[in-house]
Amino acid sequence: MAITVSDIEEKQFATKGAGYDPYDVDQYLDQICDEMVAMQERIDQLEADLAKARQAAQAAAAAVQPVAPEVVRNVTIEPVAKASETLENILLSAQKLADGAVEDARRKADTILREAQDKAADIIADAREEKATLEKSVEALHAAAGEFKKNFLTLLDGQKQLLESNVSLFTGEKK
Repeated sequence: MAITVSDIEEKQFATKGAGYDPYDVDQYLDQICDEMVAMQERIDQLEADLAKARQAAQAAAAAVQPVAPEVVRNVTIEPVAKASETLENILLSAQKLADGAVEDARRKADTILREAQDKAADIIADAREEKATLEKSVEALHAAAGEFKKNFLTLLDGQKQLLESNVSLFTGEKK
């Protein structure tokens, strides 16, 4: 299946997570489209030149044929064959260039995807480390709060015993 300029222009890519930057993808696809349009215009021009050369060769062959038909055939076939071969080479080169551009785009997309996945993995790893650190801090705070509570209750018990042993101070009784 041949890819056309309109296929490229109308292609929509789904994004997942951070995904690709749609503007960058669109810009690159626009460059590919521009190159394909330029190549197609060049191909059209060469095909038109080939058609003109064939017409000129046929006209020349018709004019010279009564004198020496074998010579005319040899003279007109060679330029047309060379032009046809040149056109085929140009078409093959254009196809290779387009294939190379698509492959390059795929490689770049794969690289961007790998980098994004690596970055996401790093962010997740950092978040897990931070979570573990925070959990340890919370455990330390719970332990400190428990120790504070125990010490505070001990202090209150000591104060209660002191008050109970000196009850006479508050009641006016003498011991």
